[in-house]
Amino acid sequence: MSQLAMPLLVVNLGCEMVYILEQRLKAQNIPADKSCKVLNDVIRTMFDSGYVDKLFAPQDMYTVSQTRKIFDRLAHSSIMRLSESSMDKLFDLMMMGFKYQLLCSTKLDQMIEVTQLHLATIRSIVEGLPDKSSAPLVGAVEALVARTYAGMGPGQLHLLRQTLLRFFQDKRVKVSLFLQEGIQSSLGRIILPSPHNAYVGTVTSYDMTGGLESQDKAKLRSGAIDPQEFFVHPAPLGSNLYNKERTKVVPPPRKGDALTGPIRPEEEYKTTADEYADRRGGGGSEFAYLSALLNVKAPPADNFKLNLFGDDDLAAGPIAGGKVNSVTFVGNKNDKHLAAVMGSLNVGDGGKGAKGGDLLELMDGA
Repeated sequence: MSQLAMPLLVVNLGCEMVYILEQRLKAQNIPADKSCKVLNDVIRTMFDSGYVDKLFAPQDMYTVSQTRKIFDRLAHSSIMRLSESSMDKLFDLMMMGFKYQLLCSTKLDQMIEVTQLHLATIRSIVEGLPDKSSAPLVGAVEALVARTYAGMGPGQLHLLRQTLLRFFQDKRVKVSLFLQEGIQSSLGRIILPSPHNAYVGTVTSYDMTGGLESQDKAKLRSGAIDPQEFFVHPAPLGSNLYNKERTKVVPPPRKGDALTGPIRPEEEYKTTADEYADRRGGGGSEFAYLSALLNVKAPPADNFKLNLFGDDDLAAGPIAGGKVNSVTFVGNKNDKHLAAVMGSLNVGDGGKGAKGGDLLELMDGA
């Protein structure tokens, strides 16, 4: 397992989250000042220098549900409040977005290129806002990614890729945009690039003097494939697929899609409930500390609920809305990394009124 897979995962998932939030804030006509504040607050919390330093320290990978807890807290670091249904769908979209980019990265260093494009796009989004204060933080993470991963050899990059792929194993959610533009098949599987080359080699002929006479590319009929079955979305991996201004892509028909029939609207999302079974409690301090480092301030009085996907039951209320006064962890005394992190913990003012001792018990009240 690569000890440097976690920062790559969190950064890429976080960038996908910003893509989605920006699009939904525009689609639901949220006032510009509130949209600007939400995006800046989320980016500032996610790329806070103290948090990023701890994130990029070598560490084991978290599980899906543990990673979800980080983004639960991160999504509510501003005045925006999401219902549980919206948060489920948001996290599914983030997961499938990065999984698609990872699976379709045919070269090892392409994973790093995807991350760099993610960060560059986020920086351009921030620079287009009235408040550009979080842009330097994005630039600092870009530089850190370059320093951390640019010097990796093929073996380290291969281990990094395998660690990330193991994280996404068995995670398959149908996304309407991906289905419409040919990124997913009707079964929800990611369409991968073709494993075959058009030609198997080159036949070169020389004359008696050694001069080049002819050069023909050899193509075997037994290796012929239908290119439509391996259609790959033309947008660069890591680009913002939720940008309404880009040209929509119409994929060619595939035989596999015809066999399974058309997609029904209710199949747009498919969230596995038990995957987040421990979201509301349990868990150990060995992964809670990273979530705790997100410096989330108490929500201001002008917070608002955002129904991201238009079908939430807002009566159920948002995931988070209260204030965390104090947090106590009981960790392994031999965990030097955890001890260093706890020394820089800053989640608000101390005092009475905490609901429990562990951050994971307090996550819903953050």
